[in-house]
Amino acid sequence: MKEALIIFRKEIKEILRDRRTVMVMLLIPLLLYPLLFTGISSFVQGQEEKASKEGLIIGLASTGEEEGFMAFLKDMPNIRYTIVDSEVGKIEEMVKADSVDAIFLFPEGYREAVEQLEPISYHYYYTSTNNEFKVGQIRELNYAYQQYLTARKLDELAVNARVLEPATAMDHNLASEREQFGSVIGGIIPYFFIIFCLMGCMYPAMDLAAGEKERGTLETLLVAPADRVQIYIGKFLAVALSGFISALAAITGILISSRMIADGQSEMSGMVEMMTGLLEPVSLLSLLGILLPLNAFFAAITLMLSIYARSFKEAQSLITPLMIICIFPAIFGMLPGVELDLVTALVPILNVSLGAKEIIAGTVQPLPLLLTYLSLIGYAVLALVISVRFFNNEKNILRG
Repeated sequence: MKEALIIFRKEIKEILRDRRTVMVMLLIPLLLYPLLFTGISSFVQGQEEKASKEGLIIGLASTGEEEGFMAFLKDMPNIRYTIVDSEVGKIEEMVKADSVDAIFLFPEGYREAVEQLEPISYHYYYTSTNNEFKVGQIRELNYAYQQYLTARKLDELAVNARVLEPATAMDHNLASEREQFGSVIGGIIPYFFIIFCLMGCMYPAMDLAAGEKERGTLETLLVAPADRVQIYIGKFLAVALSGFISALAAITGILISSRMIADGQSEMSGMVEMMTGLLEPVSLLSLLGILLPLNAFFAAITLMLSIYARSFKEAQSLITPLMIICIFPAIFGMLPGVELDLVTALVPILNVSLGAKEIIAGTVQPLPLLLTYLSLIGYAVLALVISVRFFNNEKNILRG
């Protein structure tokens, strides 16, 4: 084992000398996520405030039936209106040209039909490709007009508005804020640490096997006073440590960015509770219990493919598709209705995504989680055994 540790220290030094690997392993997840998430959050908040200040410009088709809507708009803040042509073709052109935010068209006989409670429809035109915040304002304006018509008609008929809602339903969501936030965004966090765990293993594995072939140093290492298994263990531990650190850096970056986004925003208290719960010893140990065998699995697979490759470039072409393969089950784990059970706990990568999501939300069940641990350990051991046998094959090591 002493020889394996010597090789391990040697490989760690090789990794630390590679700036690209260090950037992928540490700098990108630690710096990119806080900058990216806080930047997006600030931009969205700024766009929302900008749309609120600008208000809406509403076009009213000149059909002679728009006076009632004009009276309604006078009491609405940040709303300006203008009279436009009632021809549908011209209405569509104006909206697509962004001359106005929306145009309301009330057909002939509209007011009379409303007064007589006869069935009638009005139309409003907008484009959903415009500022999403303005689209929301347009829909809220239309809903407010519907409420306005209803209230006015009930007042005319001297009918109590309670007739529309004889009883008020009081809903009680028994899920904690952590559970609610975790079920919505909890799937995003494992997606990132799965990707960075793989990326943290990829570059060291390519350099420590295929890279050594290109440099001509692998043969020298093979004649050292250490057997093949010890050499492999040294390389495997270095690759696994790199992937583990990269995944931890990704989680740390997400925690930092989440804290930065949530500070000072009361509506984000659920996110704070979710992140605080993630730092609890039980949650942290549960997450590490998933991460460690996953990391060993990735380290064994990437090292095996890199050993087979003739060059660093070929190793890239062999290992890169592995990332694409891992993305799909990770994304599938984000879909609503997909939960960790006795079946999904056996599906590699998917069980990591679902298990981590439920750990983050605090809703994990012991039996599926235990099965997830066992299956991940099984896959990691299987990959490790295959990879060791692959490394012991002279044809693979000296290929090319």
